[in-house]
Amino acid sequence: MNVIESLKWRSAIKKFDPDRKVSHADIEQLIKAANLAATSGGLQPFKMVVVAEGELKSQLAQHTFGQPQVKDASHLLVFTVETDISANTVDAYIKRAAEVRGQGKESLIGYSNSMKNYISSMDTDARMAWGKNQAYIALGTVLTVAAEMRIDTCPMEGFDAIQFQQILGLKSIMPVLILPIGYRSEHDVHSKEAKIRKKREDFVLELK
Repeated sequence: MNVIESLKWRSAIKKFDPDRKVSHADIEQLIKAANLAATSGGLQPFKMVVVAEGELKSQLAQHTFGQPQVKDASHLLVFTVETDISANTVDAYIKRAAEVRGQGKESLIGYSNSMKNYISSMDTDARMAWGKNQAYIALGTVLTVAAEMRIDTCPMEGFDAIQFQQILGLKSIMPVLILPIGYRSEHDVHSKEAKIRKKREDFVLELK
């Protein structure tokens, strides 16, 4: 399938069909896509929470400022960031790298020290902002893959993160953005409208 045509097809769905569900196999594909997304230093300072249970979605929907997508979508993907991005984040990556590539940890000392110095140079707010940026990269990857699979999405920032954290019982991670996924209702008029984007000459500056 042509990815550009898929991106043209993609729309921020305002009304999902609550009776159509995304299959377990397709959910797994989206999880893999998020896990394979590029991140700074490969550290992945975020996790994705998958919510399928109807009552739980209804509880969460009460904290999205009246937006019905969370309740009506097949699943809700909640992108969260570690609340304590630190040297431990780097150590976890080093441990995993050693497992996957069969390398001794001593061969990764230079990289480890470099990333720890980078993280230590940021205050808490900057670390959270950096982590959120990484989650957004994963979001973009999931949006593209979902479009290729003809799974509808609606990325959202309009929600109460503290309430989401409490309802989901999350520890050491904070929700930063949410993604209802499913299939558009035939009554979703916005998805039938022409996509509005800048003209090419207003969007790109080519330096030749």
